[in-house]
Amino acid sequence: MFYFINEYLLQKNSSVEHTAMNRVKLFNHYKRPAKIVTKTYDRLIHQTIKTFDVADNEIVNMFDFFQEATDLTTEKVLHTDDLNLPLASEVMVGANFSQVLEGDTPTSNVGFIPGTVGRVFYQEFFDGQGNVIETNLWDWRGFKSATQYFGQNGKLILQRYYTPTGKTTLEQFFVPDTNGNPLTSRMILKDYRGRGDLFFQNIDDLFVFFLAELSNQDSETTTFISDRPGTGVQPLLALNDSSHKYVYIPINHAVDPNDPIHGKLDGFLEPAFEHFNHFDGFITPTEQQAEHLRQRYAQARVTAIPAVTTVPLSKEREATVAQIQRRPHNLLYVGRIAPDKQIEQLLRMFALVKNQIKDATFDLYGYGAPEFMQQMAGVVAELKLNDSVSFKDYDPRMADHYDQYQLLVNMSYADGAPMAMQEAMDHAIPVISYPFNYGPSAFIKDGVNGCLIDRGNSLAIADKIRELFTDDTKLADLSQAAYDSAHQNWTQRKVWNRWQRLLQA
Repeated sequence: MFYFINEYLLQKNSSVEHTAMNRVKLFNHYKRPAKIVTKTYDRLIHQTIKTFDVADNEIVNMFDFFQEATDLTTEKVLHTDDLNLPLASEVMVGANFSQVLEGDTPTSNVGFIPGTVGRVFYQEFFDGQGNVIETNLWDWRGFKSATQYFGQNGKLILQRYYTPTGKTTLEQFFVPDTNGNPLTSRMILKDYRGRGDLFFQNIDDLFVFFLAELSNQDSETTTFISDRPGTGVQPLLALNDSSHKYVYIPINHAVDPNDPIHGKLDGFLEPAFEHFNHFDGFITPTEQQAEHLRQRYAQARVTAIPAVTTVPLSKEREATVAQIQRRPHNLLYVGRIAPDKQIEQLLRMFALVKNQIKDATFDLYGYGAPEFMQQMAGVVAELKLNDSVSFKDYDPRMADHYDQYQLLVNMSYADGAPMAMQEAMDHAIPVISYPFNYGPSAFIKDGVNGCLIDRGNSLAIADKIRELFTDDTKLADLSQAAYDSAHQNWTQRKVWNRWQRLLQA
């Protein structure tokens, strides 16, 4: 079995999680059983993955594993009426939760899963003074997953986890940290598989044990690939068994992206390369980054494998959408909305485009911190671009939107090979970008399938966009070349062959 180690799968994911989801589908397509491993307790994960077309048998969550809830075949839709409330109770139904009262005294609240009509998510119980003393937590699939217990100060002191049949399987104890917030002090697996109670200091220690259990249950040699270095590197270093261990590097390995050979290494990657002999190899999304790492660590085994794969048109969609059929003068950005992505520079650059291309529009897809999003909305208002610029938020179905755009732009200072560039090219969208580490120089042939512009020269980017928006022939040529590049270099078969060569070596 192949396990891809991640912290979580959320409703809004980064390229780290999207890379893992792409890979698990690729491996299972070629009949190599694979699962995404997640560490975080998440009662909604089996709802979330449906949005990304990931099957229940393509993930294994640590808490699901110990709660014996990895292979549930049915879901039970639970509403307030199903909770066997006392007959004397009165229920006042609200939009997000129902209040349960006995006479005039509130005894509990029943919260609903967001986006559902009354589907139970939690039930919190009050003491006589209205303080929450206990909360039952319900899994999306309809079973009581855990109970939280609170002390007199209202702080969490114990969380008890259950199997779908109601057996207590795990207990997590908390003490206050230096700020008074709950800090895990002990975790106990209750009578684990006839071995009695097993004690762990924290979730990290339990996670190491979990990975070992995954490895032990395989009849063949297990392969682990750590996708998120902060989650997977240390547990794999602690795992001293025969399993194969790889580290995927989704980020710039150097703190200073402009000094990849000698600059200080990222803190999460540092222990992996200090003990590189413990790992079977390291994987990067671009050859450029792989070569930089080989220069730093000549004895480490480093391989480049693309994070995005393409499939033939007949299997994916009926035909590419010609540039002339797309919304004219429609510009696209996909990625985090954050300062390091130079979003303000993007907006000011677009204002230069808009000065000459009056019907130009610019859509930005991605999530960001609310405060920064508000700042960028202020920049849009300052530039009088409210009718032309739209922040579209994160969209898990981004693939459904690419075909309406003519160009994708990226002015980031650095990145770890943005997947959106490859996805855009797959949809015949040329990319205009600074040549930062890593990605643009690997994906773009300047003037052939996109454009590379000297860093910091936003005026040149604006000029190039204006040029292409007013030259249908040149834009169509770049569009076709972008599509051809994607379907020559990142086909499922070619990417799979790279994985085969790595894993069979």
